[in-house]
Amino acid sequence: MGHGRTCPFLWGEGDTLLPLLQTLLCACTFVLAGHTARADTPFVVDQWRFGTHEATAELSYCIDARDPDWPVARKIAEAVAGALLLQPKEHLIGDDPRTADMSGEDMDDTYRLLIEHCDVVFGFKLVLDAYPAWLTITRPYYRGSYLYVVTDPAWAALSDMPTNRAIGATIGTGADMRLSQYLLAVSADKRWDKFPMSSDEAALRSVLKGTTGAALVWGPALWSLRKTDQAFGPLREIRPTPLPVSTADVGAILLSKQSFLRTSIDQAIASLTTDGTIADILNSEKFPGAPVP
Repeated sequence: MGHGRTCPFLWGEGDTLLPLLQTLLCACTFVLAGHTARADTPFVVDQWRFGTHEATAELSYCIDARDPDWPVARKIAEAVAGALLLQPKEHLIGDDPRTADMSGEDMDDTYRLLIEHCDVVFGFKLVLDAYPAWLTITRPYYRGSYLYVVTDPAWAALSDMPTNRAIGATIGTGADMRLSQYLLAVSADKRWDKFPMSSDEAALRSVLKGTTGAALVWGPALWSLRKTDQAFGPLREIRPTPLPVSTADVGAILLSKQSFLRTSIDQAIASLTTDGTIADILNSEKFPGAPVP
């Protein structure tokens, strides 16, 4: 653009069609190159309107009120902002009608959140290589576990449950996949049936109804449901034996181009872990998670 010709043409005597074809070819190259560079980034209608967030003395972040751990994520986000000497600026997803349908599970929704409402979204399981290149993940601020939950008082471990009882497992989790691998590897006489469940709540209610003998759920989901519904009181956790304990680290996500902010947040989480702030937040909420060293 003003620095010499990008597509120089060789004009030959009598050439009339060749320059036109070369011009079209060059234009197509530019269009395709631009399309390729943006191919993995979601498209948002009128995204040009959002521009970039103003550089202020604030940390703008999103919290999803539909996540089971959102009260903890809110306190940790505030602590991160304080450690960075920034004012916390929270955008609560689910509370704002404009973002009522944004769950963060759809990548297009996530992209829109990050360009329209906040610089960072707290409360994501940090699964390596699971996110597109335009996203980056922070250091984890807590580690949670998947739990096997029953009502039968005689079972101390999963191995105590008769094989004629089924396990209700929320589909798509790392723990669910590990359970599936185990069930495929053992003989039929040592194998439980596994019922796929759409959510942790559905899996837990199947145990209460007696449809399944055990539920495999995310620990923070059980913690959250127990706070709001006394029906989950009779449920008790058992050891996962013969399977190992399944865990997941939780942190935040932001756009890959925000490398400086990501590094700053990582340093803040590390500091809050070392000085015991994150442990204090988790303990104050009686939350089933632990800081990640």
